[in-house]
Amino acid sequence: MAKPNCYAVILAGGRGTRFWPRSRRKQSKQVLNVFGDRTLIQETVERLRSVVPPERCWILTNRHLRPEIIRQLPEVPREQILAEPEQRNTAPAIGLAAHILRSIEPGALMGVFPSDHVILKPSRYRKFVRAAFREAARGNIGILGITPRWAETGFGYIELSEGVEAGSAEPAPVLRFREKPDAETAAGYVEAGRFFWNAGMFFWRAEVLLEAL
Repeated sequence: MAKPNCYAVILAGGRGTRFWPRSRRKQSKQVLNVFGDRTLIQETVERLRSVVPPERCWILTNRHLRPEIIRQLPEVPREQILAEPEQRNTAPAIGLAAHILRSIEPGALMGVFPSDHVILKPSRYRKFVRAAFREAARGNIGILGITPRWAETGFGYIELSEGVEAGSAEPAPVLRFREKPDAETAAGYVEAGRFFWNAGMFFWRAEVLLEAL
């Protein structure tokens, strides 16, 4: 069941270069049908529906994609689909969203989600999202990690303490964040069993983030 003070901030910027030639500036991968009948951003909103309903979703995008996102997501209030005037990367966008949500509801819990993930087990995924929101309600900053299946050099990694059970929904303290490694270092991370891909999904009270900035 959705909690009334949980909000989703969905990041949907980008310039349409990584998925070229299918994607373009006005048709970035988030608004394309990559798997199934829905676009990636439609899938993102739908899989969160039982945790955060569409009326509490905020979409952060750019002026090129906003018209198409408004068309694809009629269930999200159009005034909550925001276009940045120029690209300033992720942190300023998240900071703006936190400021807006705190002004709407001082105790707002904020989850940050990419709009271009493919998640094959949505029910299990929602279990982790709910657990992360519970941590945010306690005043902690939460992050979801993905168990690495290979030694990927294109992702950042999250390092946890020894003895953490992979796939557990129980929270575990993060020791440190690791930047994108070289191939040898990435292989060591995978072998160690306590490093996770950084999924770019963060959870906090809006006021906690603003105090940390």
